Formats: sequence, C-alpha cells, structure tokens
Amino acid sequence: MKAAALLSGGKDSTLAAYLSSRRYDVEYGLVVVPSDPESMMFHVPNAPLGELVAEAMGLKPVRVSSGEDDEGDIEVLSRVLSRLDVDALVSGAIASRYQKERLDRLCEELGIEHVHPLWGMDPFEELELLVEEGFEVIVTAVAAAGMDESWLGRRIDRRFIEDIRELHDRYRIHPAGEGGEYETLVLDGPCFESRLEIREFEKEWDGVSGRLVIKDVRLVDKGR
Repeated sequence: MKAAALLSGGKDSTLAAYLSSRRYDVEYGLVVVPSDPESMMFHVPNAPLGELVAEAMGLKPVRVSSGEDDEGDIEVLSRVLSRLDVDALVSGAIASRYQKERLDRLCEELGIEHVHPLWGMDPFEELELLVEEGFEVIVTAVAAAGMDESWLGRRIDRRFIEDIRELHDRYRIHPAGEGGEYETLVLDGPCFESRLEIREFEKEWDGVSGRLVIKDVRLVDKGR
C-alpha cells in the first residue's frame, strides 16, 4: 500500500513515517507551512525544512501551500492528497485530539487510511525510542517553565530525557512537547539516505521563550 507522510521535520512526524515504512510504501513527504504562527494543527518553527527531511529520507517532497488558518490548511492538504495515488496518510499525532480528529475526517472523506503509529504512546517511550533507533534530533524552539536559552540546539539523548523527566515532575510539562513546550528538527536517522548539516544559525530569546533560527542548512552524504 502506498502512503504519503506529513513531514514537518520534527521528531513526531519523522518517527511516524519511519515506523509506518515497515508496513507501507511511504512515497511522499507532505510539508505544510502554516500561515498562522500559532497553528495548533501543523508544526511552525523551521517548517519549510520538512522538505529537506523528506529528501534526506528518500521521499518525494510535496510542499502544501497554506490556507488562511488551520481549516484552510486542511482544505489545501485535501486537494493535494486527492491528486496523489496513495492509500494512506501518515501523521505524527501522539496526543492532540484536535489534530487527529481532523485528519481522521479528512482521510475518511478521501477514502484513505489515517495511519498514526504514535497515537497514545507514552511520551517517555517515544523519546527513548528516538535514542535507541539512532535518530539525531535537536531542539529548535522552547516555551516552557524550566527551559531557558541553553535548551536551544540541544540534542535528544539520555541526559535530555532525564532533564525532561525532572521538568515534567516539577512543572507538569508534556514530555514530548505536545503542549508547545518545545519543537524539534531531525538531522539524521536510520531511515535517512543523507543527513542535514546546519552551517549557520542564531538564537532568538525574549526572556521566557525562544527559537533557533536556521539560516544555512544542507544535505550531505552520510559517509562524510
């Protein structure tokens, strides 16, 4: 069965595409760049880099021009999907019913399957799986108690998981960043044919939240 995967470049969508590739022929990487900076439906920070992630995974990148809001983005996504010869749409939905239910409805209308391998997964289990499978993931935005500028650019590793567990226990933040506490970008992984190399970036920090602005990033051969 052929599938298209929503790819934001973040950990959830990338891991979902990887897990789904064991059962489906994931051919396309759909990249939605939201017009709304506060979108609850689609990943915002560095969203266009999802195209590079798709290319690194050997998928065909398909950029989805955004609508005016979340509902408009879904309408555009529907039109794009209707033109592709696929049987399923893969998403990285893990806990957001807002996201999952809208994608469920979209897929039902198109007569395709909504594949969501992360749905209901324990967030710490997801982080552990990323590390165990060898994904290289960095933090690109933070907006939560206990997370300062030093978190920008951090890699998800065992120490990261320990620190997130402490913040979860202290502030009850969602360990997977589902509440917008942090955003990520995947640079490499077991399903990558090439990897992303960041050559220039800057940090923006306003005292309570911030983001990693990536100015120059390229795909390089994994042998280098």
